[in-house]
Amino acid sequence: MTAQIPGQLAILFALACNVVAGLAFFMVARGQRSYERLASLGYHLFAIFTGVAVVWLYYLFFSHNYAFKYVYEYCDRSQPLEYIISGFWGGQEGTYLLWLFMNALFGYIIITRGGQYKYWAMTIFSVINLFFLFILVKLSPFALLPVAQPDGLGLNPLLRDPWMVIHPPIVFVGYAMSAVPFVIAMAALIINDYSGWLKRAFPWVAITALALAGGNILGGFWAYKTLGWGGFWAWDPVENSSFIPWVISLALLHGMIIERRSGALRKTNLLLASFVFLLVVYGTFLTRSGVLADFSVHSFTDLGINNLLIAFMVVSVLITLVIFLPRMRKVPSTPLNYSYFGREFSTFTGMAMLVLFGLVVLFWTSLPLLTNLVGAEPRAANPETYNGFALPLATIMAFLLTIAPFVQFSEFKLQNWSRKLLLVAGAAAVIGFGLFVAVLKADLLFAVIFTIVVTGVGLYLFKKELLKSLIPSLAVFAVTLGVSIALGVTDYLYLLFFATALMAATSNAIHLASFVPDRWKLMGGQLTHFGFGLMLVGILASAAFTSNQKIVIPKGESRDAYERSITYNGMENEITHPNNELKLLIAHNGDTKEARPQLYFSERMQGTMRRPYVDRTLTADYYMAPETIEEGNDQEALVIGKGESRRVGDMVITFKGYSMGQHGAETTGGMMVAAELEIAHDGTTSTASPAVEHSQDAAGETIRTQRPDSILFHGSTYPIHLDRIMADQGAVAIAIPGLIERSPEQLVLDVSKKPLINFVWIGAILIMLGSLITFLRRRDEMYSRQVAEQAQTETAVQPTRS
Repeated sequence: MTAQIPGQLAILFALACNVVAGLAFFMVARGQRSYERLASLGYHLFAIFTGVAVVWLYYLFFSHNYAFKYVYEYCDRSQPLEYIISGFWGGQEGTYLLWLFMNALFGYIIITRGGQYKYWAMTIFSVINLFFLFILVKLSPFALLPVAQPDGLGLNPLLRDPWMVIHPPIVFVGYAMSAVPFVIAMAALIINDYSGWLKRAFPWVAITALALAGGNILGGFWAYKTLGWGGFWAWDPVENSSFIPWVISLALLHGMIIERRSGALRKTNLLLASFVFLLVVYGTFLTRSGVLADFSVHSFTDLGINNLLIAFMVVSVLITLVIFLPRMRKVPSTPLNYSYFGREFSTFTGMAMLVLFGLVVLFWTSLPLLTNLVGAEPRAANPETYNGFALPLATIMAFLLTIAPFVQFSEFKLQNWSRKLLLVAGAAAVIGFGLFVAVLKADLLFAVIFTIVVTGVGLYLFKKELLKSLIPSLAVFAVTLGVSIALGVTDYLYLLFFATALMAATSNAIHLASFVPDRWKLMGGQLTHFGFGLMLVGILASAAFTSNQKIVIPKGESRDAYERSITYNGMENEITHPNNELKLLIAHNGDTKEARPQLYFSERMQGTMRRPYVDRTLTADYYMAPETIEEGNDQEALVIGKGESRRVGDMVITFKGYSMGQHGAETTGGMMVAAELEIAHDGTTSTASPAVEHSQDAAGETIRTQRPDSILFHGSTYPIHLDRIMADQGAVAIAIPGLIERSPEQLVLDVSKKPLINFVWIGAILIMLGSLITFLRRRDEMYSRQVAEQAQTETAVQPTRS
């Protein structure tokens, strides 16, 4: 038996068992309880064979079996343990197997916690698993190479990072988990029973949101510390493909909070539960079909499974439509309370903003596909397009976060509300359009957003309880605006975004104190909102106020940047050495520390890899990204090939060719060889012909005599010599004393200062922590409900027994 057979058999057996389990679950769901044992046995075997495939692939990785194409492409003998582990999900085949394995595990959540929905839910879940199994049959990680290799190509150098060991599995937890609320929602629609769907699905929506948040944030942090471009988010279509489901899952959480409280939005929530999963499937198609290959540095290429991906997407949409549309009118629901002063309305508005945000990002992310479908030149949206709508929407969301902690589900009616609305909106418009636009020359978009935010907050001040609670946040808002304008800040839209984000963070920080220490399980939402406010502050500060300096440091010398003295002490190895490091010493305030950014040429990627060094402080990061190493000149001469150009300062010298001739009398003169040069600088072009004469003296010895020319450069005249003639290489070496000197190699280093970027990471951690607390709370509620239902059932049975 060859080594490929166990893996392939495991996939095929898993496929067969999944089909049997799916059919058996379907029969049980139709009332044939005799199939229950078969369904359970089939699913256990499916999960076991999927696990066997995972274990076998790992065995091939750890045994360095380079007869297998997948192991050859993502592993080599020099890889440390952690990167052999992460090599498993280095390519498409491994990630599909990982995704299927997580599906297999999460299926047990449905079986054990699915209640009345589990049989229909498992039937649909088996259909989902079927597509992964078809893909793994078509795109097998157990395919063999024509000839076994002694070593592998190794993992992509960019993926050799500790964060990339955990980032992909967390993303796939989110992807796989999104199917759980989806199938529970579909099952609730099929059996027309909505009494328990919310509590059974809520914890898994929370864990989906948590995992997708973790995946997006870890991906952003990896990009920041590894790729060297200085940012953490670029609106790359592949990044967006996991960002959009996260945003919609957050919207779903808000909708479920409303439904849990009042029963409203049930149809919307059922549809959103489907939408999150469908977005995951659509994102999978976008990133793995090759349609974004020209627009994303992360996109996979087409590996011949596009038909399966399209079928997966179409079937998922059909399942949703076929189940949802006929039953839509029968879904019981209560009207939404549109009272402006109630928590239900503010929660709904936040949910609507998240959905709108996700849909707009979805549209621009799909632009390459849409333009291709209509026959136009495929194109993608640039980051400015995304930022153009993200900034206003995020500002309005920050306003909602400000009032969210203080509004209640109780009723409140504002007397003479229309007159008060006109009064507040008029005052806000006068300030926004009159002061800022007419006097301070702010743009109209700022005035519109300013009027919305100030009017929105202003109306809440008519309720006395809210007035007292909002005063500290409003003070922060007003002081931030006033101080910033006094300091000369003129980008008013950024300023409004910054002030509103600070207002939101202040509001939620104050409210958080009321949950400590006894009610911490109730603080998940507020902690998430507080983290979101901090993250907005960090995003704006690090993006809008980042500055940078480009310095060139000769080897052995120091240069200053941002009050830091940076010394370049050469490279640890040659530039072609994998993970070659640059040796830097950074001196600041009397302290000195060593830094080791990386710069090397990768044969695997056929390009130069750069890994920055980040000098972190409490208030800012100092981001040091190496750009290139300029080779030193160990001679006072410049070697130029025929037809080539070389730069000396801002002067470009081109060697056009040789010219030869006789010098002096024909009988006594020597042979003269000249280099014909073209010299360009300051928009002018001139020529020079430095030459060397070879002649013989009376004793017959060859005499080499320089015949220099001269050039005029920046008002000074410099002699130019033909130092050497390298006829075998078609080149010459020229010397220009005073211009071409001996020089060591030089490091070109980009140093940027990113203020308050720690707020991004702190906010991100708080968002994940808040999501985790929300999950724990909803999970406990689900368990309590199950215990109560079981006790109720036992109580009902006892009289019968007696």
